[in-house]
Amino acid sequence: MTATTANPAAFGGASRSRWEPKRATTLEAARNRTAFVRSLRFVLIGLAVVISLVVVVQLVIGSSSDAPDAVETVGENARMINPRFSGRDDGGAPFTVTADTAIRRRGEALNLTALENPRIDFEMLQALEQSADGVIARNGLYDSDARTLDLDTDVRFQTRSGYLFSSSQARIYLGEDRVVGDTAVEGVGPMGRIRADSYEVLDGGDHVVFTGNVVARIETDNSGPTAPEVEED
Repeated sequence: MTATTANPAAFGGASRSRWEPKRATTLEAARNRTAFVRSLRFVLIGLAVVISLVVVVQLVIGSSSDAPDAVETVGENARMINPRFSGRDDGGAPFTVTADTAIRRRGEALNLTALENPRIDFEMLQALEQSADGVIARNGLYDSDARTLDLDTDVRFQTRSGYLFSSSQARIYLGEDRVVGDTAVEGVGPMGRIRADSYEVLDGGDHVVFTGNVVARIETDNSGPTAPEVEED
């Protein structure tokens, strides 16, 4: 009887030759799946960013009575040309805030809008006649929920009582007919000139309070408009 011994190498080689192509196919399929998942992740992230920007723009446009002239995206921010925001104070008087441009920054509260060269149409106050195109400051921040307008840099405005203010900062409470400034101010009006470290305009401009290092020069002029009540603290 003749015994035949199987060649392990030959057996193993045949097994590997049948298994290796299948293994290569499996690795290639895994790589393809990984690349697909990675690409899908980038696409989903991009869609999320685009959807967020669209929502921000729609909320900004919806908060104003008139749509801006143009809306564009700058990085992850929404930038609007000639924006317009409207509302009413607690007494029902209308106000309108406009600007050259407005920016809504991704990640910030949706009620906040940064403004460049803000203007205001409000019964309580207005831009100085010599201000270019009705601009009352270089920069502003409009809060649609609180109905406030923070002004910064070259703040210049005039109350309906005829007082002219010049300062570097102011906050206008549009709902309350009130203006507060925590920086040095210079005022010119029917009663003369005055400067102080801070100020507050109340009652639609009929009542003004100056605080800190107040220096006043009274110049009574009966021909001018009725002077506001002025207090010095």
